[in-house]
Amino acid sequence: MLSSITTTTTTTTTTTTTTAAAAAGLSHATIFGALGVCILIVLLIAKELLSAYGEESAASRNGGVAEGGACVTANLLARNLSAAIYPLLFCFVMIVAVTVMGVL
Repeated sequence: MLSSITTTTTTTTTTTTTTAAAAAGLSHATIFGALGVCILIVLLIAKELLSAYGEESAASRNGGVAEGGACVTANLLARNLSAAIYPLLFCFVMIVAVTVMGVL
């Protein structure tokens, strides 16, 4: 009788711990996914703003106002943000694919 209770207690404890660990892992994955999506959105906004500022500076420079440094720096930063955007975009696509597969 004592070994039956010990086995049941051990099984219940192991199941509860495994379920709690799986729930915590899902929570961490969700938090990291949401954080990655937020960073992706911020980087996309920054890239658009820098591109627009670089084009505006180039247009005003050609119109007679000399702002060459700001134009070159903004365009350079806008192009270099792609190094961070592409991996995050891949992660976003994977999050969407896993979610869709989970629903199906």
